[in-house]
Amino acid sequence: MKKLNILVGGPVDQWPSELTAGAVVGEWIGVDRGAFRLLKLGITPKVAVGDFDSLSETEREWLTTQVQDIRRVKPEKDETDLELALTIAQNEYQADEIVIYGATGGRIDHLLSNIWIFSQPRFQQFIGKVNLVDRGNSIRFYAPGNHTIVKEADKKYLGFINLTAVEHLDLADERYELHDWSSPTPYSWSSNEFKGTVNHFSFTQGIVMVIQSKDTQYGN
Repeated sequence: MKKLNILVGGPVDQWPSELTAGAVVGEWIGVDRGAFRLLKLGITPKVAVGDFDSLSETEREWLTTQVQDIRRVKPEKDETDLELALTIAQNEYQADEIVIYGATGGRIDHLLSNIWIFSQPRFQQFIGKVNLVDRGNSIRFYAPGNHTIVKEADKKYLGFINLTAVEHLDLADERYELHDWSSPTPYSWSSNEFKGTVNHFSFTQGIVMVIQSKDTQYGN
């Protein structure tokens, strides 16, 4: 299985501890300021992509001396920097698992854009491959079917959010069960919890986002 990491330019204070320590294993794509921050961690990304409008001229010059493959695009473009990075990840690296850091926190429009990417038909190939990670959350996306989820040791809560119309959603063995639920609009079933360390859910139509989370302000 080929793993690829992507660092977007979201707030550093939302990074998980393993990223702050520079201990995440695998190859990297740096997105805009994320590429600069990887270099500051001592990590050289395989590709840096973006308009780099968040960098100073001095920072951009340093980036060009450190990264061999830089894909600089105009700020006036139809795709977000993360969309460009995901296209590279799939077309050039054929990654089986993609972990995205720095995609949460900060501006809410950026957060929503980074989540709703996966409702676009052209990016639905990433469903089941992508994990958005920050210091308090792990976000995955699922296509219709029967699914098994494993509890992350440091997370307490479990949320189910349909990004599209959903049919026959069943939370079979979570703490708060839900049976045969359908909706034409998005909805968030939040603050659920695991029973044990393995749970199951299923649905027949739509895209469902599953979030494992913890209250970071309380440290658990």
